Formats: sequence, C-alpha cells, structure tokens
Amino acid sequence: MTRIKFFSLLTLCVCWLTLAPSTAASQVIHVYYKGPQDGVIQALSLSKALELVETPDSADVIVLNGEISEAENIHNLVGKGKGLVLILGPRLTPEQLNVLLGDQGKFGFESEPLSLNTAPQINDPLLREVAWNSAPQVRERLRISVKHMIPLVVGYQEDIPILSKGMIRAGQIFVFTPFLGKDNLQFQDWAYFNYFIYHLTVRAAGIDPATFADYPDSPVPHGQDRVILVLSMAGFVIVAAFAFLFVRRYSLSHPEALNDLVIDRQDFDTRQASTDWEEIGFHRPLGGFLFAFMLGLVMFVPLIIYQNLILPGYILPSAQALGIWGRVVQFFQLIWLVFDIGTSSAFIKFFSQYRVLEPRQAIKYGQVFVWWQALSGSFQVALVTILAGIFLPRTTYALYTWSIIIHTLIQVPGFYQVFRHALTALQRFDYAQMLDLGLALVFPILTQPIIVTLMVLWGKSHPAFGVPMAGVIGLGLAAYVAEALTFIFGFWLYRRLGYNSRLLFLAHFDWSTVKQAFRFGVFEMLASAAWGIGQSVEILITQNRLVNYAEVWGNWTIAQNFIFAYQVLQTLFSNLMPSISEAISHGRKFLSQYYAALAYKWGAVISAFIGAVLLAVADRFILGATGSEFTRAAVFAIPLIVWGAIQYPSWVGDNVQLASNRPYLMSLLVAGEQSIRILLALILVERFQINGLIAAYFVGLLSKDFLAYIINHRLCFPQRFYFWQSFAAPVFAGAVHYGFLRWFTALIWKGDQITSVLIFFIGILLSYPLFAFLYGLFGGWDEGTLKDLQRAVDLSNFMRPLSLIFWRATSLGASLSPLNDRFPIEIRQAALLEASGLTEERVEI
Repeated sequence: MTRIKFFSLLTLCVCWLTLAPSTAASQVIHVYYKGPQDGVIQALSLSKALELVETPDSADVIVLNGEISEAENIHNLVGKGKGLVLILGPRLTPEQLNVLLGDQGKFGFESEPLSLNTAPQINDPLLREVAWNSAPQVRERLRISVKHMIPLVVGYQEDIPILSKGMIRAGQIFVFTPFLGKDNLQFQDWAYFNYFIYHLTVRAAGIDPATFADYPDSPVPHGQDRVILVLSMAGFVIVAAFAFLFVRRYSLSHPEALNDLVIDRQDFDTRQASTDWEEIGFHRPLGGFLFAFMLGLVMFVPLIIYQNLILPGYILPSAQALGIWGRVVQFFQLIWLVFDIGTSSAFIKFFSQYRVLEPRQAIKYGQVFVWWQALSGSFQVALVTILAGIFLPRTTYALYTWSIIIHTLIQVPGFYQVFRHALTALQRFDYAQMLDLGLALVFPILTQPIIVTLMVLWGKSHPAFGVPMAGVIGLGLAAYVAEALTFIFGFWLYRRLGYNSRLLFLAHFDWSTVKQAFRFGVFEMLASAAWGIGQSVEILITQNRLVNYAEVWGNWTIAQNFIFAYQVLQTLFSNLMPSISEAISHGRKFLSQYYAALAYKWGAVISAFIGAVLLAVADRFILGATGSEFTRAAVFAIPLIVWGAIQYPSWVGDNVQLASNRPYLMSLLVAGEQSIRILLALILVERFQINGLIAAYFVGLLSKDFLAYIINHRLCFPQRFYFWQSFAAPVFAGAVHYGFLRWFTALIWKGDQITSVLIFFIGILLSYPLFAFLYGLFGGWDEGTLKDLQRAVDLSNFMRPLSLIFWRATSLGASLSPLNDRFPIEIRQAALLEASGLTEERVEI
C-alpha cells in the first residue's frame, strides 16, 4: 500500500511539473514593424502575445530593423511612453540615428568576426534567460557610442557595445548594433533568436516577458511535450520489466534451448567450421585488422570530403547544429560507458573464454549484456529524458534539451550492438569489423543526407525550431537509424554463419554469472571514467593557465585531430583481447606470449607507417587546407604525432590485463597516467605554456608504457618483446619512408587546398606498399611471421586485394633483405602447438 501511495504522489508531482502554468503575460502587445521580411518579422509573427499594427501611433512598441522613417516623430512617440527596439543596418545615417536617439552619438562600420559576452557587473533578465556564450559570432555592424545607453552585451575580445538599453524620457529603448536582413544569418539561425526578439519587444512595452522555458515558441519541451515524454518513459520501463519477466520464466523452463547455439548446420559448416576462422591462432585477429585497416585507407578520403565539405556545406550548413550535437555526443560517451558497467567487454571476454569447453555458459554472458542494456537502459532513458525535459530548459544548457533527449533514445532498447560484440567474441573479426565501420563510417553517410535533409526542410517550415535545432534532431535520428542498421546487418551476418540469434535474447543466466560479469566490467568502467575525468581536468587547467587560451586551444585541437589516425590499432588490440583470453584461461602461456609479442610488433609497424606519413604531410596539409591562422597547429602537430606513435604499448597492456581477468590493473594504470599528466600540467603549463602540456603528455604515457609491460610480465603472464622486428625495423623503415614522402610531396604541394588534400591522399593510401617493402627490406620478418601474414590476408574478406598488395610488397622486400629471418620470434612453434591442441580440445557446437 505504501508503494501505491508513493507512486501516486510521484505521478502527481510529475504532472504538476509538466503542466505548470506559463508565466507569460496574457496582455496583447501591439507592434509596429519597419524593415525587411527576415527573421525579425518571423519572430514577431510567431508569438501570440504580439500583434502587428500598421502605424507607429497605434503601437505599444516600435521595432525598426535597418530602416528609419519619421525619425523625429518616432522619437517623440517613444518619449511619451512607447517602447523602441532598434536594430541597426547599413543604410542608416548618423543624422537619422542622432535624431531618433536624441543624442550626438559616434558611429563606425565594422565587419571583423566578433564573439559575444555579457557586460560585466550588469544584472538584467535578458542576461539570465539567454546563454550569450552560445551566440554565434557577428560580423557586419555599427560601432555606436551614446552616452545614455547601458551596454548589456559586448564583444568578447573587445569591450564593444552590441546590445544596449536606455530611456528616451518615458520610453524604454533597446539598440542592437549588428545588421540583420541578409547579414549575420548565423545569428538569425541561433535557437535563442526568436526569444531574443520577443523578450526585447515585451520589455520595451514595460511588461515582464515569459522565461525562455515558458516562452511557447522556444525549442524546448513544453507542457504537452513533457506529458508525452513522461508517459513514454514510464511505458519503456514497464515494457522492459514485463518483457524480462516473461522471457525469464520461459528461459528457466527451457534450459535445453542452450544446446542450440547453431541453428543452421549447413551454413555453419560451409561459412565457419570449414574455414580458417575456426582454427585458433594469430591469423584470426590479424585478418580482421587487415580488413579494417585497408577499408579505412579506402574510406579515409571520401570520409574527409563528406565530413568537411558535404555535410557542413550542403546538408547541414550550420556550425551551431554540428557543435551542439558534437558536444552532446562527446559528453554522453562517458555517461554511457559508466552506465554500461563494462558488460559489453565482459560479454566478449567470458564468451571467448567459455566457448572452448562450455559453450552453454558462454552464451549466458551475451544474455546478461542484452538484458542489462534493456532494463537499465529503460531506466537511464527515463531518468535522463525526464530531467532534461523538465529541468534543463530552465538552465543555461536549455539549447541542448532536445539533442540530449534524442541522443538518449539511442539507449532504447540499448542492445543494438549485440551482434557486433557477439561476432567479436566468436572471433569472426571480419564481420565484426564490418559492423564497426558500418556504424562509424558507412551508415552515417547513408542516413544523414536523407534524414537531416528532411529535418532541415521541416525546420524551415517550423520557425519555432528553425534549421539548426531541426538539424540537431536530424543528426540524432540518423544516429538512431545507424544503430538500428548495425543491429539488422549484424543479425543477418550472425544468421548467415548459422548461429542461433534467438539464444542471445533469452535469460538463462544465474546470479554467479551476473556477479562475474559485473566484477570484471566495473573496473573497465572505472578506467574509462578515470580517462574522462583526466580530460576534463586538463581542460580546466589549460583554460586557466594558458595565455591566449582560445586561439592556442583551437590550434591544439586541429593538431590533435591527426593522432586519431592511430586509433586504427585499437581494432587489432581489441581483437586480441578475446584471443588472449581464450588462450590464457586454458593455460596456453606460449600462445598468450606469442599474441602479445605480435601485438607489440604490429603496433610498432603501423605506428611507424602512420607516424612517417603524418610527419611528412600533416604540417603542409594544415597550412594549405586551413590557412596561416593555424600556423601554430602545424608546429604542435609534430610532437603530438610522435606522442601518438608511442601509444601502442599502453593499449597492448590494457588488453593483456583485460584478457588475463585483471581489469583492476588497467584501472590503476589509467588513473596513474592521468594523475601524472594532471600533476605535471599543474606544475609546467603556467611556466612553459603549451610545451609544458606536451611534456606532461609524454611523461604520463611513457610511464604507463613501461609500467604496464613490467606489471603484466609479473602478474599476468611473461611478456616477450623482440627488439628488431618490433622496434629497429619499423624505425628504419619509417625514417626512409618519411624522407621519401617529404621529398616527393614537396614536388606536388603548392600551398593550396587541392594539393594539400592530394599529398594526404598519396601518403595515406598510395604509399603503404612502399612502407611494407621497406619493412621487409630492413629484416622485419622471419619465415613464420610472414606465413601468419599470408594466412591473415586470406581472411580479410573483400579487402583481400589491398591486403595482398601489402603482403607481396613486404615479401619482395624480405626476399631481397640480407637480414630476413635473422631475428626470428622463436616461441612461434611452441605457440602453434598450443593453438592446435586448444582447437582440438574445443567442444563442437
């Protein structure tokens, strides 16, 4: 009974919050408007509290947008108590302004981009209701200086009045200096613009305006929207709970269902059992990596063109929309990682571990992932959506409300990536990488042009939202469809191999399975949280201690974008985690050592290739593609590229710890690295500026690199590092590759955008066979590891032609090298024997 009363009270509170009455005044304000048919007249027409009239004499407020007629008459009318909102324009003369304002002001034209900020020590309702730090830059405007005007909004870089208020005897006036009409279109697309015009107009009439949250035409959820959101969220929670109870009861009464991991024996025998994917060994993770690496090389240039030209230039030409969506995605990446509690990693780790001898137990970890996502996801979505819909509109983050709600809905039902994780756990890395690249690259390029374009058209016909906010919603919907397509495509791939997809959605797991999954996952989550906290603290430190922070950080961000190229190695190391887990959990130490040794080898090879290319072309690309204002970015890029090239030992260490069921080591080492970086940044940045931050980066990462190797060697299993294959040969090959590319691209580069893109294309896609040849020439192979590569090439699916070029180029270099087979990885034979034995032991499914 107590629970019923509690939920009844909760329901009443929610309904009260969602149906709270608006504070907007009911009085109709008569407005006379003079100016072009632009965003101002559109904003005035939106509000039911405003009514347009034909003459200034019959108006309560006069709005002049770039045009002044009857300046003396309007001056007199305002002096008698009518309000005035004056938006300046290029055709206004000093004489007109002096007559209208009744003062001899100073005026001057300006067009340099100017960011906006609130005037210091001014308390005004408009400054509380509008987040002015979200405003776009303004360009064409008049600099104005009138004695009796009080600035409310000023330039960020210069203390120039942008919006001012004052009185002409009994009349309240507001003056906005940037031109509107066809000028400053980005400002008119600002989500606060309609409210801004409404607020000024109502204030000029001497009436208190509604808050932004209560303004009926603000792009945030209102009364009816909130009711729908609350009821929908309650529905998600109830449906998820009843679905789990139903499936749980069915699963417990049908334990025999776990025997049917394969549903189509013929497909399984043809596409899985008879292929090299069923044989345990390094060729499997390497084959998946080659597929992802080669497809990434092919997709790089189209992706750059799409992200930097087509999307912002044609589909959604709004930096505001892209910025809002990017911040929401970045923020919630950490939130969802915390809510996931590592269940996705636990699914992959324990599935691969138990698949060998206990496949019935293995599938239960997939079920834990599915139902944790469905049940916790429904509560997560309900909580975040209700908080965002009801409380966020009354904060400075109001503009993010709909983008947060739309992004949150991706968590319904929350398990769209189940087949991506299942295929990784089964070590069908080619299919898993298809889903990875589909979700990250292909599906957004397919969905965004359609969905975002439709939402932009919708936004044009619904000015209360406008193009930017409609575009943000479109990006969210496209992201949801991309997740759904990943699920559908993954379902097809999983069934194509003959596996029983239905089993993943049953609920046979017991409490011990849940505890083991969470005991493992919580430490991986803590590592992600430590990294996220470190990044946040770094931003605070640099913001407070860097001189000329905004410009320096803008250059830093441009330079830092290049190091994301190294993230391709995460594909290989993520693939190795289930492989090492499979080996070490069954006592195969030589096989585990071999996996780790080859992880260091391939980490060095790919890092040397990417580092050589970026060092050769990145600075020229920055200068030619972005212009002279990013000169410092070209300088910052050099140490950051070197720093990126030494990240791979840290990533190898993380995955060895996860695979060895010691995720707490990963949490401690990540926290340690971030602590070192933050401490050194606190000490060094104020004195050495950005160079101090670079030093903190290097010391923190190198400390983690060496500590991870030592700790893993002692606590996980003995590590083996082969100097020549994993250091000397990659460094020599990278140095020669860099020298050639630097010389060759200098012949092409002309300092313009076209040749800048061209040299990047040459470096990334066309030069990789040369590096492969050089690595073979410098003795980077022995006969055994070269055979592993050849075997992996055959598993790289439809990217086999490009993988084959890599193998043939490096084989040619090896055949010509006097160093070939001089520095072998001698544990390979013992590792192959263990892999063969483990394959034979594996239970047939």
